[in-house]
Amino acid sequence: MKLLWCASLFAVVGGLADARGIRVVREIHSPFSISKFNAGATPHSSVGYIELNWSYSGGLNQTTCSARPGTYQVFPSIGETSCSDPSTSFNLTRRADGGADLGLTYKSASKSSASAVHFIPADEIIWTNQQSPTGAVQIYAGPQNFTVDAVYPGL
Repeated sequence: MKLLWCASLFAVVGGLADARGIRVVREIHSPFSISKFNAGATPHSSVGYIELNWSYSGGLNQTTCSARPGTYQVFPSIGETSCSDPSTSFNLTRRADGGADLGLTYKSASKSSASAVHFIPADEIIWTNQQSPTGAVQIYAGPQNFTVDAVYPGL
C-alpha cells in the first residue's frame, strides 16, 4: 500500500512540475554486467593491460574493451578508449587513496547515452611477484564478474 501511495505522490509532483514548466530530469538505473575484468602491470615490461567484457541495454548488446597503456610496475590508468562496439568506451583512473575508478560509457545513434562508474577499492589492487624485485607489479585482485548501475539521463 505504501508503494502505491509513493508512486501516486511522485506522479502528482512530477505532473505539477511539468505543468509549471519546471524541467524534470528522470534517471533510470539499469545494470551493466561486467565479465572477465582483468588489469595490471606486466612483469619486466613498460606496458600494462586492461581487459573486460560488458553487456548493456538489458543484456541485448555486448562489447569487448581492451588497452595496453604504458606503465612500469604500477597499476595502469587510461583515458577514454573505444571498445569493440564503437558506441561504447571505457576509462580507468587511479585515485589518490590507491584505488581506481572504472568508467563505462554508451552512446547510441539516437543521442541517448548511459554511463557507469565502478569503484575499485585500494585493497583490490595488490603487489604480486615480489620474490623478484624487478618483476614485482600491481594487479587487480578483485572479482572478475560484477554489475554496476548505469545512469540513463532523462531528456
